[in-house]
Amino acid sequence: MTGTRARRTRAEVRRSAWPGWIWAVPIAALGVAGWLGIRALLHGGETVTVTFANAYGMKPDDTSVMLRGVKVGTVSSVALASDGQHIEARLKIDSAGKKYLRSGTRFFLRGAQPDFSDLSSIKALLSGPEIVMEPGSGKPADRFDGGERRPPLAPQHGPIVMYAVRFDGAVGGLEPGAAVELRGFHVGTVTNVHLHYDAGTGTLSTPVQLALDPSALGIVGAPPPANGNWRPLVDGMLNRLIAQGLRARLTQDPAFVGPRKVSLDFVKDAPGATLAAGDGTPVIPSVASADLDAMTSQAHDIITKIDALPIRETGEQVRGIAARINALSASPQIKDSLAHIDSAVTQIDRTLQQVSPQIGPLVALLRDTASSADQAVASANQTLGGDATSQNDLPSALRELTDTARSIRALADYLDRHPEALVRGRQEDKP
Repeated sequence: MTGTRARRTRAEVRRSAWPGWIWAVPIAALGVAGWLGIRALLHGGETVTVTFANAYGMKPDDTSVMLRGVKVGTVSSVALASDGQHIEARLKIDSAGKKYLRSGTRFFLRGAQPDFSDLSSIKALLSGPEIVMEPGSGKPADRFDGGERRPPLAPQHGPIVMYAVRFDGAVGGLEPGAAVELRGFHVGTVTNVHLHYDAGTGTLSTPVQLALDPSALGIVGAPPPANGNWRPLVDGMLNRLIAQGLRARLTQDPAFVGPRKVSLDFVKDAPGATLAAGDGTPVIPSVASADLDAMTSQAHDIITKIDALPIRETGEQVRGIAARINALSASPQIKDSLAHIDSAVTQIDRTLQQVSPQIGPLVALLRDTASSADQAVASANQTLGGDATSQNDLPSALRELTDTARSIRALADYLDRHPEALVRGRQEDKP
């Protein structure tokens, strides 16, 4: 109605606890990041540092850390150590291997050096080495010393019994960590190889220390020692086997190219021997290596045969022949002869070019002459056919005229086929 004011529409702002859909994305991102962080804390691994003498081709994020054939980590970085003499490799160890990071755990490289008895080391020449982790006991640790090959046996890996072997002469590149085998079975490791000089006798030797693993010797019929001292039991075993001909010798597998190792095996008709005592460590008797003797003998035979070859005389003869060839090729007479031959060939070609246009008319003339001779002979035969007084002399004259015509015709045919005969002369036709 008139005079009544219309009611205004009023806007009212209401506040809600929900910030709006625009904040959904960052909130979800924060949730995912938090979940990943918690998962990393619960399932994450450990980073440790291992010191090596050389990198040997290790590459960050590429070189694997293996535990009993299973990958448990990777190399995250490789850097030169502060002393400048070593390298430090930082390893990311997964949670599965974290519990084995103890002070007694050992790390070594597989494939750092080629080993023909280990195909994986040959493969490492192309793909690079891998780090092998061997768990040990002790307190948790994050710094370790690594080696370029499997280290010798250690007490924490079980009981071992130490022995020594003295080889006559050089040990042929035998190194600590080499295998000790009994009839092809791995029963121990070489722990030390060094020089020994006896001032009293003036003798020089290279004693080798062996660590034998009693659990790998296959001893049955006797209970394990309660006090953990396997020495009496292993000594008794070796004494009996040595009396039967057991000896230590250096071998290679494969022969001549493989790594050196110590083989305990039986030698036929071996002289009597016992397990001798030396400097507190029993000494296993040894024999010369058959492989080394054979290799030395073969090398001596090869050198002898090479020395017997007339290498010097043959070389002098070859040098003399080469000098003569050089002198002959540089001789001015040879150069003049070649020049004369080239000039003569050029002259012959020029003469043939001049003579060739005249060959056709000459051949035609010869053929006409031969035809005229034939006609003359025919006319003479007709004219003189009935004259008896001339028959005695005419036959021979006609034959000669006929032969002349035949020869002229043959000459024309030959020149037609061989125009160069006018310059070079007639050549015998090859059959």
